[in-house]
Amino acid sequence: MFIAAILVTGVAAISIAIALFLRSWVLTESETEKRLHDPRTHTIAFAIPNGVDPVVFAVAVRKAGFGSVTDRVGNAECILVECPESERAHLRTLLETVQVPQYDGSPARAGHVVFEDER
Repeated sequence: MFIAAILVTGVAAISIAIALFLRSWVLTESETEKRLHDPRTHTIAFAIPNGVDPVVFAVAVRKAGFGSVTDRVGNAECILVECPESERAHLRTLLETVQVPQYDGSPARAGHVVFEDER
């Protein structure tokens, strides 16, 4: 009986910890999305190539210190990146070097990057 009580308490504690972690993560993502959709924030939109998971690019830009969210710009699924105009070339180079999986699973580079405001 004592072991069952400890087990139930442990499961409840772990469940609460997971819920609190997920709540803080969702709030952080929500704040990031709100900030990036603010008209005063300079953002650059990059259309995700067909068949590529947007997370591949989101992880690369986050590691480089840029904030980002996925969004639709027109008919294209894009990654919206918080980036000052002075960092545009750096962001372009970063996105061009991202390894993206092809349909057969082999890696390839993203290639030349054109931002949505350049189309």
